[in-house]
This record gives sequence, structure tokens and C-alpha cells, in this order.
Amino acid sequence: MQIEIVTIGSEILSGRTLDTNFAFLARALEQASVQIGWHTTVGDTPERIAEAVRRGLERADALVLTGGLGPTPDDLTRRAVSNVLSRPLQLDEQVLEHIRERAARLGRKLPGSIEAQALLPLGAEAWLNRLGTAPGILILHHGKPVILLPGVPQELEELATEYVVPYLRQRTGRHVETFTLRTSGVFESALHEKIGALPQAWPGATLAYLPSFFGVDLRVTATGTDPDQVRRVTGRAYDELREKVDAVIYAEGTTTMQQVVGETLVELGYTLATAESCTGGLLAKRITDVPGASRYFERGFVTYSNASKIELLGVRAGDLEAHGAVSAPVAEQMAAGACERAGADVGVGITGVAGPEGGSEEKPVGTVFVAVASPRGAAVRRLHIVGTRATIRERSAQTALDLVRRQLRGLPLEPSLEG
Repeated sequence: MQIEIVTIGSEILSGRTLDTNFAFLARALEQASVQIGWHTTVGDTPERIAEAVRRGLERADALVLTGGLGPTPDDLTRRAVSNVLSRPLQLDEQVLEHIRERAARLGRKLPGSIEAQALLPLGAEAWLNRLGTAPGILILHHGKPVILLPGVPQELEELATEYVVPYLRQRTGRHVETFTLRTSGVFESALHEKIGALPQAWPGATLAYLPSFFGVDLRVTATGTDPDQVRRVTGRAYDELREKVDAVIYAEGTTTMQQVVGETLVELGYTLATAESCTGGLLAKRITDVPGASRYFERGFVTYSNASKIELLGVRAGDLEAHGAVSAPVAEQMAAGACERAGADVGVGITGVAGPEGGSEEKPVGTVFVAVASPRGAAVRRLHIVGTRATIRERSAQTALDLVRRQLRGLPLEPSLEG
């Protein structure tokens, strides 16, 4: 089944708003074993919406439209679709009652305009919106599903998960299994070389390489009409990938490196403190993004200047003079100083040149040192990261977390696919 997603919103065309709804829908619809053949973005005009619907119905097996279902004058999707499909709008009493009950529950007075959200094209089915007033709308037009979803991200995600994915999965009659293995510290090309032609032996399955700041995710998706066969292929793919690249896998699914490090610290009963220069607190932010981080995170130091490194962390002035702030001895002393000053079990130090200026021939932009001090010893790594300032900072934080994980787990400190 080939799907076209139509995003409606002049604010997206202007570049002021990112189309995160498309990204979510593309991932979610993969679970229903449907392919996104086209993605169109149009402004908030009836003519452009109608044109997108006509073109989509000519080439796609189903349409999913997002946005323009609100109560304001620029919310034109419902009426535009009604006109182009020649399906007059009719009041849906169930949706109207849902809107009124929600308003009463929240103690709000309904503006008259909001009841327009209970108008549905003739023959449409409403999918009630638990998080808002605009329902999802399903229209079967000459056998092709036309699905309308609100543009508010949390509402769209709820409706897509509860209604759209199950509906399309049932319609395709296919079974889907997927898993993701998360790797860190190796390039996509090295993973591809190691894995080679392995996926060719997995009937009905595909392997996607998904690089980001944080590493390369390996996502396998298997589809077929026989659920047992799909599960067997998925299991084989999982085992064979694990055997090939297990040394650089740090998690599965959507689990982050900071979650893995947090779980390790809790398991060992250790606390953590951070000392950051070029990352400016990004590492501490990543760690505290995890709910419950107060169980193991003691404090963070942001020591951008040499004076702050000396005063707050006890870094030796002589080493700063002899080696520079961006050096292994300073990173090691930052990690040890964080431990000592915070009374923590584990300390992490990061110092580097994030750019775009400030590098030298000896230490060009992207030179970063990360260090860890813990009851299991001390370790330091020198990195050379190519990319923007944001890339350098994000990868530095990710590598520091991975160094903590590796040291506390007794793993090799350098990620490698050798052997």
C-alpha cells in the first residue's frame, strides 16, 4: 500500500515551524507495513488543499492529511475536502457531545466556533480525540481511505497510534515486526562493511542504517502474511546482527545512552558528577533529562575559563600552562576534581575546541579530551570530531557517556568492530 501524507500549514512552508508530524507519521505507518510514496506540503487555502487531495487520490492508495481542523477561520481542511469529494458537511452528534463533555470537564465555556469541529463530510467516520476537540476523520472514497488528523502534535500522535496504524495494518493484511539496535563510536561505513550482505538472507526483511549525533541505529523491519514466518526472520536477523556488531551496541529500541549510564550507576550504587568546558553543561543536561536522575547525579560544574578550572576543580595551573586547557592531563584532573569536590563516586571531564574558531595546527577545531575517574580506575580519550559546533558538542557528550558505560562495565574503552 502506497500512502501520501499531505501536511497543511502556511507556517510550515514559511520555515517557521518544523514538520515533526510527518516524521512521526512516517515512523508510525512503517509499523502498519505501508510505504510513504509521497509527501506534500500546502498552504492554508482551499484551492491548494483541493489540488493536493485530487492529485493524491490519482496516485496513492490512501491519503493522510494533517492540520487545518481547528475552529479558527484559517482551519479550512474539513470544508476543502468536503467540496473536492462532493460530500456535504453534516453535524455529528457524537462528536458534538464529546466536545461539550470535554468543555464541561475542564470548566470552560465553549465559543460557538468550536462546534464547527463536529461537522464531518457525508459518510465519514469520526475517531474521537481524547486529548482535544477536533476528531480524526476517516472517509472511504471510491474504496480509498482519506484520513484527516489535527495538526497539534500530541493529538495527532494519539490518534495515529490508537486508530490510524491499527486500521491500515488490518487493511493491508500484513504482519510487521521491527527492532532497533543502537550503536556508538563507529561510522555507518564501518558497520556496513562488517555486516555485509547478511540482510540478503532475511526474506521479507530490510535493514536501515540511521546515523545521528548519537551514533548509528540499525533498524530491521520484517513483513509478510505469515506472522510466524515474520517472527522467525526477525529473530534470525536479531541474532546475526548481535553476533556481528555486539561490541558497539549500547541499547535497543529508543533507549538512550544516558538511560543506560543511569541504570548502570543505580545497579552499582554509584553517584556521578560532571565537569564540562566546551560542552557548557550539555552533558549534565543529557543526564538530568532522565526521570529519576537525582538517584545518582550529584552535581555538575561548568568551568569554561582556566581560572574556574583551578578554583572549582583543583586543576593545576602548571599543567594548564604546560599542556593547555585542551589536553589529557587537564581532562583527567577535571574528572578527578569533580569527584573530589562533589563527594561523588564517578567524575567525568570534557574539554575541547568546539569551534568554529579557536583551533591550532596541533589542536584543530574538533579536538576534544574526555576523561572518567571512578573506583574502577581512570581513563581518558582524545577525539577529533568533524562537523559543526553543535555536532562537536553533542558527540563529545555522547562519547563521555559511553566512556563511563564502558569503564563501569569493564568493556574495552575504545569502540571497535575488530575480531
